[in-house]
Order: sequence, then C-alpha cells, then structure tokens
Amino acid sequence: MIGEERPGERVGERPGIATLVTDALSRSADLLQTEFRLARAELGEKAEAFRASLVAGLVMMMIGCVFLIGALVLLLQAIVTVMIEGGVSPPLAIVIVAGGSAVAGILILMAGRKTLGNVDPTPERTMDSLQRDARMAKESLT
Repeated sequence: MIGEERPGERVGERPGIATLVTDALSRSADLLQTEFRLARAELGEKAEAFRASLVAGLVMMMIGCVFLIGALVLLLQAIVTVMIEGGVSPPLAIVIVAGGSAVAGILILMAGRKTLGNVDPTPERTMDSLQRDARMAKESLT
C-alpha cells in the first residue's frame, strides 16, 4: 500500500500515478466486497423479519377465521332462539345475528392483513453505505 516499497520504486520516492490508481482500484474492490457482504446480511435480516411478520399475520387471520366460524355457529343457535322467543321473526333474527358475527370476524381478518405488510424489504443501510462509498471513490480518483 502507500508507504510500502514496490518493485521499481526507491525508498523515499513518492508513489507513481499507476501505483496510486492500482491502490485505489484495489481498495475499491475490497470496499465493494464488503458492501456485498453487508447487503447479504441485511437482506437476510429483512427476510427473517418478513417471515416472522408473515407467520404472525397468517396466524392472526386463521384465529380470526376460527372466531368467525365459531361466532356464526354459536350465536346463530343461541341468540336467534332468544330473539325468536322474544317476538322477532325468524328471518330477521338470523340476519341480525349473522351480521354481528360477520363484522367481528372481518375486523380480526383486517388486523391480520395489516400485520402482513409491516416490513419494508429495502436494504436501506446498504443503499446509504453504497452511496457514501461511491462519493468517496469519486473524490479519491479526482
């Protein structure tokens, strides 16, 4: 590197342009390899976060479905019977109870769906670092 004796150079002489360009290119290649390792690591983190979000969202949606089905069955059986005994016509009682069950299930499904989209897969740190490195490489070559 700079300050080391290279073949064809004498001790105490300044490095030539070719040496400086070679050194800059070597450092740029090392930097690029480091950036790719960083990108790979960050994408791995994002993929894991996405997987966790996906699993959590799907579990919530499945729980919402279970509650929706259970609510429809149980409420239709119990509440419709009570409403009919209270003087409400059977078709109207069924519509009221089924509508309430459907609203509760839809709210849970929407909460699960919202959870699915919480992770941004863009490797932001890597992008910022690559932009800084590109600026530094330009500055070192000019």
